[in-house]
Amino acid sequence: MNTDQITPSHLSRQAYVYIRQSSAHQVIHHQESRRLQRRLLQRAEDLE
Repeated sequence: MNTDQITPSHLSRQAYVYIRQSSAHQVIHHQESRRLQRRLLQRAEDLE
């Protein structure tokens, strides 16, 4: 990531993370995808 392009204006904005699984089958059978999504959420929280 090129942090030279991130300005104070960018950092002052709110961020939203939208996580969705299309079906109950995906939730049950695609655990790795779910873990990756949760890590993305954690990363966003860590950047607060």
